Amino acid sequence: MVVEQSQSQSFLNRTLDERSTSVGRRIAGFAGELHAVGGRLREYGVPDVAARYADRAADLVGGIGNYLQNANGDRLIGDVEAFTARQPWIAAGGALVAGFAASRFLKTSRSRQGF
Repeated sequence: MVVEQSQSQSFLNRTLDERSTSVGRRIAGFAGELHAVGGRLREYGVPDVAARYADRAADLVGGIGNYLQNANGDRLIGDVEAFTARQPWIAAGGALVAGFAASRFLKTSRSRQGF
């Protein structure tokens, strides 16, 4: 029983690590695009405030991407546990929003399939 639990935890950690790394790479790519937007805004003479907002957003998104790429499964789970212990209402609200989004996604995908 202990061996099965250890193997399932190991599988969960590996899967979480692989998926988070993949998502982190995509997010980091998006951050690069945001930096490019900031540069284009400057080229077109848009007020510098807009370009700075794009750069700040790119830095924030890039930080999230880097975290997801570098964190292993154990660290991700530990950080989520620590966050939910510190901010239970925010975690509950996030779970509610995620559940609502998932239900809308499923409803949309079913209607496209003709169910």
